Amino acid sequence: MKIEIITEAQDYLTVIYGDRRRRILNIMVLLENHPTEAVIRFMKSLLREKEKMLRKYILRDKTDPRLDDLVAVMFRIYMCIQVLESEVTSSNELIKQGATEGSGLSGGDGSSHCSSR
Repeated sequence: MKIEIITEAQDYLTVIYGDRRRRILNIMVLLENHPTEAVIRFMKSLLREKEKMLRKYILRDKTDPRLDDLVAVMFRIYMCIQVLESEVTSSNELIKQGATEGSGLSGGDGSSHCSSR
């Protein structure tokens, strides 16, 4: 995966408070150690957990300021997932195109490259 895409995804997971940086998740380490699809599945499960927390907060107290932070984190995780999924989709399309274009095993006139006779 291109470093630009990883950086874009990590930017969604990094919050800057003045001179302080807070990473929701270090996507670079995850992508170094796991396939992109596994990281996306993990992030989707993390998002589901955050959704459960959101429901609990809403039922308890709709005015709780933690709701704002939770919604912001959920949005950032969602956007990171979108970046990674779009890269995986475009990579898969390129692979399919390459496989289709490179699948011609015979010569242009229908003859095979090598003969068994």
